[in-house]
Amino acid sequence: AHLPGLSRIGDGLRALPSLFVAVPVFWLGIVLIQVFSFQLGLVSVVNPGPVEGLILPVLTLAAPISAPLAQILIRSIDSVRRQPFVTVVRARGASEWWLLSRNIARNAVLPTLTMAGVLFGELIGGAVVTETVFGRAGIGRLAEQAVSNQDTPVLLAVVIVSAAAFVLINLIVDLLYPVLDPRLARSTGARS
Repeated sequence: AHLPGLSRIGDGLRALPSLFVAVPVFWLGIVLIQVFSFQLGLVSVVNPGPVEGLILPVLTLAAPISAPLAQILIRSIDSVRRQPFVTVVRARGASEWWLLSRNIARNAVLPTLTMAGVLFGELIGGAVVTETVFGRAGIGRLAEQAVSNQDTPVLLAVVIVSAAAFVLINLIVDLLYPVLDPRLARSTGARS
């Protein structure tokens, strides 16, 4: 039997990704600086070290990207749990942990992996705002300065590097599919 308190906690955790999708990147960056730097004093934003200076910008970029991925993963896990093979594996005596790690997760991660490759392009757009909020020099800031200075060669270089990274990430995602789902490896082997 399920406890009512646990189902409320589960519902609350399932609502978190929707909240993070709606949060603007610049606002999240400012809130993270306010909380972790000024109030808690955990991360310095004034003359930070090389690693320390990356903590808050990475969190700022990761939260809006990880939110839709979490939504897709949660929905995929729920969908795979309802599949007949899960009932068969459970009837054979598999523990819930074994079932989740070996059977459900491997099947549920494929749509999430696809979306991760697509969302990589959003990281580049979010980098412009994040680098401005945190005063970091990077490809986003370089693109913004190239646009304001009408520096076409630099802007073209940024676009080419970003497009090449996007294609490479999606190629890696496509190559990971047969590793995660052996059925895909057998079907591609049968065609060739």
